[in-house]
Parts: sequence; C-alpha cells; structure tokens
Amino acid sequence: MIDPCERCEEVLQPFLDRELTESERLEAESHLDTCSYCRKRYRFEVELRRYVRQVVVEPMPAQLKERLARLARQTPLEA
Repeated sequence: MIDPCERCEEVLQPFLDRELTESERLEAESHLDTCSYCRKRYRFEVELRRYVRQVVVEPMPAQLKERLARLARQTPLEA
C-alpha cells in the first residue's frame, strides 16, 4: 500500500497544473484537507509559482543588471 503523503507528492505538480482526472483530483483534495504537512507543501508550491510568475513579468532594473554583470566578471569560476 502506498503512503498517502507519497501519493500526494507524486500528484502535487499535476494537481497544480490541473492535469489530474476527476477522481485523482478528489483524492488529492481529500488528502490535503486532512494532512497539515502536505497542505504546507501545497501552499509552498502555490507561493513559489506565484513568485516565479511575478519575477518573469517584472523587468530587472538596469542598475541591478549592471551590478550583477560586474560581480560576475569579478568572481572567478571554480572547477
């Protein structure tokens, strides 16, 4: 028998992408309703996705780009 938290971990990304069947979605929602650990993981993933969308939309200020480029030139690459 598979651990419900392991199963939730397997379907979390497809759940967020709305790629699950109706029965899989209901199973995931039911587990998230009763498991605080998986619910925290779900919230983290939702916030991470929100952050990534925001970063992609907001242009990086020119000063920050210049500073990062300067730092990159000054930082030696290690093998």
